[in-house]
Amino acid sequence: MMSLIDQDIIALGGDFIPQRSDWISLFYDSAHKVTSDDGSQYAYRAITTRGELLWFVFSNGKARGYHSEANCPFEAFEEARAALAQRRQIKARWTELQRIARALRRRQARFDILIEDAHSSPLCPMGTRHFLRSVGLSGITRLSGFKLAWLMLLEPQLGLVIHQAALRQGLLNAGDAAPMALPRAMATTSRRKQVAPVG
Repeated sequence: MMSLIDQDIIALGGDFIPQRSDWISLFYDSAHKVTSDDGSQYAYRAITTRGELLWFVFSNGKARGYHSEANCPFEAFEEARAALAQRRQIKARWTELQRIARALRRRQARFDILIEDAHSSPLCPMGTRHFLRSVGLSGITRLSGFKLAWLMLLEPQLGLVIHQAALRQGLLNAGDAAPMALPRAMATTSRRKQVAPVG
């Protein structure tokens, strides 16, 4: 964590601009900007209020930036580009995803969400950590789908994690294949412990 004095120095530095998005509070250096070779992306060097260094990546036509912990800005561009492509694929199936989330909230479907589902989703790892810390779930490795589906009403982007879990559970087909029906048996499957702390 940075001291209040450090935060004041950064805030008054002129080139450092405060920003909060996707549960991350940071300052980015407007004078330290790198543009991709094709001009479709640009990244600012940034630091969170917790002292974490990152590249704050923007893609043309997108108002929100991507938080990358890559050392190289060009690696950050690739990471942001892959996440954006994955998000587009998932958004095309958002209605089906909402159906699954609704079934989880109604306990018509029961399955756990693993931290690996978050890591394989297009959410940035830093944003995932900051969100879990904000809601008091820092360090978990498993969460009930019921709980995450309710949290999705607070933060819709959590649907991206539910999507990955639904793929793992076989409730969604990969790619553009037709959606699968929720199996009746899932409604009576016993749940595991909702939250398990890191070992």
